[in-house]
Amino acid sequence: MRLGALFLISAALAAAPPSEPVAAAQGHPGLPWERASPLAWQAEPWVAPATEAGLPAASAGPMTVLLTGDGTLRVSDARGLIRLLAGLPGRPLRTWRDGGVPLEAAWGTWGFPTDSPLAQGLGGLRWGAEDFRPFLRGLLWVLEDGEGFLTVVHPATARLVHLPLPPGRDLRIRFLPDRLEVAAGDVEKGAPRQWSIPWMGLLPRLAALGPRPDPPKVGTALAPFPKD
Repeated sequence: MRLGALFLISAALAAAPPSEPVAAAQGHPGLPWERASPLAWQAEPWVAPATEAGLPAASAGPMTVLLTGDGTLRVSDARGLIRLLAGLPGRPLRTWRDGGVPLEAAWGTWGFPTDSPLAQGLGGLRWGAEDFRPFLRGLLWVLEDGEGFLTVVHPATARLVHLPLPPGRDLRIRFLPDRLEVAAGDVEKGAPRQWSIPWMGLLPRLAALGPRPDPPKVGTALAPFPKD
């Protein structure tokens, strides 16, 4: 195994949410986004908004994602079988697909591929790429109206993660070749207005969108110890 993959797998384990979240201690099990640990956002000088250059083309495929105005998310495969049914932290405010392609409507129905890079696990990503956005093909990104989380959905594996965002209102999100950037239109006096995190810094979270490990084979009366 390459050292890069070993490092990122270790980082992904370290970034996993604690098994006893604060919400559980307060009397309820806690929602998925409440268990998400903060990200290492880096404050940086504010710059005026600009159009992202060189965004990759939108993908397509047989996986169907339905997102409603109340934040209900449903992922179905080509046979119409529901692979994922979940709710978002709030109502969808803005949505992007793949490596940052903006969608005209915050909710709707879209098609996604089954052969996205992350469907191959971390081995499907090229660590040293100058532009990492092509390796985000097949993802759906949703900013909810509370602007506290960016939900990332991977239809190919029917998995999602919630990325806690920096504080602020009227957030502007930019998908840049080397990093994800967030700028706020309204912050407390003296607080940073713009932050970023490199894509490599997000990989431990995105790793959770990869394929699920194969379950162990179950023994039978004739083969109590099945071979791999």
